[in-house]
Amino acid sequence: MDPTRWIPACHPCGSCPYCCRITGGTICSVCSIAPPGVTGATGAHGTVGPTGPTGATGPTGATGAQGTAGATGPTGAQGTAGATGATGDTGPTGDTGPTGDTGATGDTGPTGPSSAGGLGIFEYTNVLGSVELTISYNEGGGNNQAIAGLIFVAGDAVTVSDIGCYVFQTGSGTGSFQMAILQPLSSSQAQVVAVTDVVSSITAGYFELPLTGAIGLGEKGIYYLAVYNQINGSLLGGTTGGIQSTVEAPPINFRVQNISGFTLGDVLSTSDVSLNITPWLVVNE
Repeated sequence: MDPTRWIPACHPCGSCPYCCRITGGTICSVCSIAPPGVTGATGAHGTVGPTGPTGATGPTGATGAQGTAGATGPTGAQGTAGATGATGDTGPTGDTGPTGDTGATGDTGPTGPSSAGGLGIFEYTNVLGSVELTISYNEGGGNNQAIAGLIFVAGDAVTVSDIGCYVFQTGSGTGSFQMAILQPLSSSQAQVVAVTDVVSSITAGYFELPLTGAIGLGEKGIYYLAVYNQINGSLLGGTTGGIQSTVEAPPINFRVQNISGFTLGDVLSTSDVSLNITPWLVVNE
């Protein structure tokens, strides 16, 4: 065998120590197989085999761009209240609110003790400190006239024995002067129920005369205190009051003209309310 013509172990049988270098060489002396021929055309691809096992996870890729915001979820439950903060400074005082309704009148207190001496129990036409005008003997052009003002006995019945007035000026100092108590009979008449004697002179300041007889004035009763003054130039104290028309109730004040004084039981007209003047007069025990 020519060693230059054979390559070791190239025969398909793997047994021949050499094979022929030349295609179509001598048939193997061992297996009697000719050396391989020319490689044929590649056959069709076989079917794909089953997928192999998943490989190991690769490294995390770069973060993608932020997506659009999703819809707002429902509001969660309210949390527990936090601790109360420190009290702030006091604000400015607000405007005063409207006045509330007047409360109910309380019970009347007990009657105080009677005073010892002095005037004692008294009733008057008005408060002396409210006197604002003077009344002449012929006030408003009257002739032989008397002027009267209403009083109200607010407490229990009282018994009075004196009546007084306030004299600003005595005038000539002489003439007829008398005071009296009258009780209304209607809106236009009043009856004389108590009188003083007629005097011919008066003194300045508080001037008082005794009644000819003490008289009881009923509880919650109304009466007139009246003065008949014919002393020229004299001035008595008084106030403005009443209305200048007659109505259903007895007037607050009145004058009556063309009389010669007061007599117990006389019924006098109270219809002349043109002056609107009340003399300051007071009765007491």
